[in-house]
Amino acid sequence: MATLVVLAGIAYFFFYDPVFLHSATWADPSDLWGIFRGAHYVGWGFLGGAYNQETMMVTFPGIAVVLAPVAMLSDTLHLSSLIGPFVYPHPTAALLLVPVTMVLAATVVVAADALAFELGVSPGRRLVVSVLVGAMAWAAAIIWGHPEDALVMTFACYAMVAVQRPQWRRAGWLFGIAIAFQPLIALAVPIFVASSPRGRRLIFAVRCSVLSAFLVGVAFAGNPSGAYRALVKQPTPPQLNHATPWVSLAPHVMMPGSGAIDAGVQRSALGIFSTVTADGHTLLEVAAGPGRTLYIVLALLAGLYVWRRPQDPVRLLWLAGVVLGARCFFEAVMTPYYLTPPLIVLLVLAARRGTGRFTASVVVAAGISWFAYWHLAPWVWWPPIAVGMTVVMALSRPPAPQAEDDGDEERTAPIESSERGTYTELEPVA
Repeated sequence: MATLVVLAGIAYFFFYDPVFLHSATWADPSDLWGIFRGAHYVGWGFLGGAYNQETMMVTFPGIAVVLAPVAMLSDTLHLSSLIGPFVYPHPTAALLLVPVTMVLAATVVVAADALAFELGVSPGRRLVVSVLVGAMAWAAAIIWGHPEDALVMTFACYAMVAVQRPQWRRAGWLFGIAIAFQPLIALAVPIFVASSPRGRRLIFAVRCSVLSAFLVGVAFAGNPSGAYRALVKQPTPPQLNHATPWVSLAPHVMMPGSGAIDAGVQRSALGIFSTVTADGHTLLEVAAGPGRTLYIVLALLAGLYVWRRPQDPVRLLWLAGVVLGARCFFEAVMTPYYLTPPLIVLLVLAARRGTGRFTASVVVAAGISWFAYWHLAPWVWWPPIAVGMTVVMALSRPPAPQAEDDGDEERTAPIESSERGTYTELEPVA
């Protein structure tokens, strides 16, 4: 399935426009070219440049670091790429960038399957989950140009596998790598910190944060204003994406160069000359950062709950999926690929439930993923997304330990430790 995702992404980029739109152009996942520009800055030794205006990056710089060698090879081969508003039909750097991007995004299919295998999901259901995960990863990478939103779940899924075994050292480092790509995965970290072994919670939290702290620190040192605007304010355009009812409460962001600008003089019918100005607010953006405080608080409360009431390892994954899914309830502006991280976790968990629950979860998850691409008024678009995510959360909820014999629960034979790997492996205290 991962190979199919890669091939489908490459085919879409190079052939969709000529075949279906009868246009002599290649596809244009514009955000991907902004990230690629940020990768150039990283390759030139200026990590803070990843947050220059033309890159439009509002996430941690992990993806720009990974793509930096591709950017430098592209320059060496004198390949062309898109920069900001300068668009042309065949940027030859895509010959390198698109295959690499699709390979990075497709790794989440393998990781999600590994998590499903670890939880004892049957091969048939793992195939269904892989198809859905592959479709979501494909769209995030090639339509929206955000492979990091799939790649972050690659490391997060393997970290969750490590939690199940339990291998807390490995889990900490894997979560740390995931956060370096997309900081919103850090919302799940308080849950795992609270459930990590007593006396080792601090070192687990350090492992989860040290890599991203280093990268962001270097970026702030080199470009403090750009990094602050991108990572703290996190501007996003409601006109281009999907505004939710929360958009009316989000602070407006003044874009560089916006405002009234002098456009020359004009002569009236009476022969009087006057200055003519033009409004530079061509694109309103709102700050997403302040509104995200709501689900940061939710993540901390979930961590406190787990600390006070220790949970089964599988239920930890469900709580993580719920916290990640909270993004759909509180975002001022949504984009369809925002649904990808929580749905990956919740679908894997739904595959452990009865046939009815699993089938309903698949249908609802596929339905809201499709519906998310429709551009509708906020009060028409947002409620089905929020309700659909809530339904998937409810259907995938693991049963309480005393309810394991529930008739709706699919009985899956436990996997022996020799097949699963090193479930009982103990690691030395760090």
